[in-house]
Amino acid sequence: MLDIDAHKLIISFILAVVEGLTEFLPISSTGHMILVQSILNCTDDSVKIFTVIIQLGAILSITKIFWNRLYSMGVICIRKIFIKQHYANNHLCIRHILLGTFPGIILGVVFYENIRLFFELTYIMYGLIIGGIFLLVGELYLPKEPRVSNIDNITCLQAFLIGCFQCLAFWPGFSRSGATIGGGLLVGLNRNISLEFSFFLAIPIIFGATVLTLYRYESVIDTIGAFFLIGGSIIAFTIALFTVRLFLKIVQGFSLIPFAIYRFFLAGVIYWGLIVD
Repeated sequence: MLDIDAHKLIISFILAVVEGLTEFLPISSTGHMILVQSILNCTDDSVKIFTVIIQLGAILSITKIFWNRLYSMGVICIRKIFIKQHYANNHLCIRHILLGTFPGIILGVVFYENIRLFFELTYIMYGLIIGGIFLLVGELYLPKEPRVSNIDNITCLQAFLIGCFQCLAFWPGFSRSGATIGGGLLVGLNRNISLEFSFFLAIPIIFGATVLTLYRYESVIDTIGAFFLIGGSIIAFTIALFTVRLFLKIVQGFSLIPFAIYRFFLAGVIYWGLIVD
C-alpha cells in the first residue's frame, strides 16, 4: 500500500488549487503561491519546485480550450516551411507567439537566479500595487484608433511589444497575465483579444520555466515524489480549465477594474497581516 504523508498531501492539494485558480487571472499566481506558502509555513525548495512543475497541468488547460487554434497555427507553420505554401499575412501564427516570447526568454535566462532574490512578501506587495495600477491604466486607456477586435489582426510589432510588457512579470506580484493583458490593451487590442493572446504566450513561457526547473533541480524533484507531482498537476489542470472558461465569459461583459481592486486589497492584507506583525 502506498504510504502517503497526510500533511504533505493537504499542502499539495491547497497549492494545486491556488495554482489552478490564479495562474491565468491578472492577480499574480506567484504572489499567491508565496503568500500561501508563508501562511502554511512551507517555504523549502521542494515546495517551491512543486509549484513550478504543476504549472504544466494549468497550461494543459489552455491547450485543451484553444486546441483548434493551436493546431491550425502548427499546420500553417509546417506547410510554410516544408511545402512553401503561401498564406495571407492577416492571421495569427507561431511567428507572433515567438516574437511575444523572445524578450521574456532573454531576460529569464540572464537574470534567472537574481529574480529569485525578490521572492519576498514586501516585493510582492509592491508588485501587486504597481501591477494593479498598470492594469487600470490599460483598462482606462483610450487609443486613437479602434481597438483590434480580431486576434488574426494582431501585428508583429504589437506581439513583440506585448512580449516586452510580459517581462514586467519577473517582478513577483506583478502578474504575467496582468502584464500581457494590460500591455495588449495599451498597444491597441480589445479586452477579449488581449486575454486570448495572453493565454497563447503563457504556453511557451510556462513550459520553458518548467523544463528549466526540471533540469536545474533534478535531485530535489526526486524527493517530492511522482504521486504528488502528477496529482497536483491534475488538480491544477481541472481548476484552471474551469477558471479560464469562466474568465473568458466574465471579461465579455465586465472590465478588469475589479481585479485591480482585489490586488490593492491583497497588498493591504499582506502589509497589515504579515509584514507589520
